[in-house]
Amino acid sequence: MAQRITEKISGKCVDDSDNSLFIWSNPILEDQKMNQISRCIMTVILLMCILSGCGSEIFKSGTETEKILKTQTEEIKDHYSYKMKEVWCTNGNKRIYGVLYLPERKGRVPLLIYSHGLSDTHAKGELYATILAARGIAVYCFDFCGGSDESKSDGKVIDMSVMTEVSDLEAVLNSARKWNAIDKNKIVLAGFSQGGIVTAITAARCEENVAGIILESPAFLIPKEAHDLFETIADIPDEYYYHFLMVGKKYFEDIWDYDVYKEIGNYKKNVLLIHGEQDDSVDIIYSEYASEVYENVEFYRVKGAGHGVVNQMPEETMGYIFDYLHQIDIF
Repeated sequence: MAQRITEKISGKCVDDSDNSLFIWSNPILEDQKMNQISRCIMTVILLMCILSGCGSEIFKSGTETEKILKTQTEEIKDHYSYKMKEVWCTNGNKRIYGVLYLPERKGRVPLLIYSHGLSDTHAKGELYATILAARGIAVYCFDFCGGSDESKSDGKVIDMSVMTEVSDLEAVLNSARKWNAIDKNKIVLAGFSQGGIVTAITAARCEENVAGIILESPAFLIPKEAHDLFETIADIPDEYYYHFLMVGKKYFEDIWDYDVYKEIGNYKKNVLLIHGEQDDSVDIIYSEYASEVYENVEFYRVKGAGHGVVNQMPEETMGYIFDYLHQIDIF
C-alpha cells in the first residue's frame, strides 16, 4: 500500500481576469495542418478500428490496411477537419506556449486540455489531439513553465515543481474558459505521469470548471519518493538529477508535507484512470489506491503496457476514452 503523508497544502482555483490570451496562426502550421489530409486519413483508420473492434490490425500497413478498410460496415459520422493554432496563455509574468487543435465545426466545441509528463513537451499529446479533433473536440497541448529543457514556455527547470505546474494548469483552464470557440461547460483535463498528478490536483481545486478528468499512469508516487530519497527536508540539495532531469530544491520542498490522496478525493465527478500493468516507472499500486479514493471512477488496468499506456495501446485505451467522453456528455 502506498505511504500516505499526513498534511496537505491548501489551494483554490481563482479566476484571474488579467490572464491574457494570445491566439495567432503560424504560417508553417497552417501550411502543414499536420499534413492534415494524411493525418485525417490515419485518424479515420484508427477510429474505424476502434469502433468496429479491429484491435491490433490497426498497425498493419499497405495492402493489409486497405483490406481492413474494405471490410468496414460502419461509417464514421461527425468527422471533422481541424486547424492548428499556436496559443499563448499567461500565468503571472510567465508566458505559456501551446498548440490548439480546433475542429472546423459550427458553434462552441468541447475542449480537452492535455498535460505532459516530466521532461516532456506539448508534443506528447499529439495522439489525443489528432484523434479527438477529428471527432469534433478541441484539444490544447501546452508546455509547462520549466517543464523540460525543450519547453517553449517561460521559466527554468530548476524552479519547476508539481505545484508550479498546478498553477500553470489553473491559469490555462481560466484562459480557456474565455475562448470564444470553446464551450466552457465541457472542458476535460487529461494528464500523463507527472501531468496526471497535476491534473488530479487541479481538478480537485477547480471542480466546478472541470467536466471530467483522464489520468494516464499518474505519478502519485512523487510525494513518497521525496521521503524515500531524503531523510529530512533539510537534506534536500539545491539541485538533484531526478528521472532524466536536473530539478531544484523546490521540486521536493513543495510536496514534502502534502497528502495527494486526501486532496484528489475532493473531486466528486466521474474520473477515468488508465494504467499499464507493466509500468516500471510508476507502479500501478499508486493508481489502485487512487481508485479507492475517488467516489466515481472507471479504472482500467492494461495488460502488457508500461509507462505511456495510451501511446503503447491506442486501439484499446482510446476506446476507453471515447466511452468515458460519451458518458459525461462531451460528445
